[in-house]
Amino acid sequence: METEKLITVKGRGNIRVVPDVTRVKIEIASLFDSYQTAYKMASANLKDVGEVLTNCKLEKSMAKTISFNIEKRFRDVYKNDHCTGEQEFIGYCLQQTIKIDFGMDNVLLSRVIKGLGERLTDMEIRIEYTVKDPRPHQLKMIDRAVKDATEKARIMAQAAGCTLGLVKSINYYETEMHIYSWARSLHECSEAIGCTADSLDITPDDLCAGEDVTVTWYLSNGKHGEE
Repeated sequence: METEKLITVKGRGNIRVVPDVTRVKIEIASLFDSYQTAYKMASANLKDVGEVLTNCKLEKSMAKTISFNIEKRFRDVYKNDHCTGEQEFIGYCLQQTIKIDFGMDNVLLSRVIKGLGERLTDMEIRIEYTVKDPRPHQLKMIDRAVKDATEKARIMAQAAGCTLGLVKSINYYETEMHIYSWARSLHECSEAIGCTADSLDITPDDLCAGEDVTVTWYLSNGKHGEE
């Protein structure tokens, strides 16, 4: 029985996208004596962020908690500069991440950042840029990936004295799209309070992303294979 003649090629589809969303990501880490105190502070933080948005004429619901965790923290015990192998409890660590997405507006961005600096403590702010709807961009990347694989396969088949036949299989593993770029971090409240529209006059570069698709074709010998 004659073995199938096959060629398998991976194609890559890359795109560059103009961002249309500013993302403010607030990362909070604080230590408390009790779990209850840490939990109450998490609620207070979200309430403060909502009030900042209200003051900026934005909806409170724009603040989204994307991660939240409270866990016990310990530290090593030392005696005479040597670790005893024991640990002591130092408190409950609150780790909370809140994101806010809005349009491309540096004046609004500066107002939000300044308001967060005045309300919150023990926080770090990341300014990122992304797109509101990644789906059309994902489809464009898949289209380009298949065309890239096809172009490569035709060149290789021709070099081997063959032509491409029908497609046998296409393998694509869909993953969650992350089309974004990091622009700046603010590590202290005082830095956030001191922000102005001029200091946050950021012109983000186009966002880059890509997808992979693997395609397998039948091969035909000579110039008259089935296209």
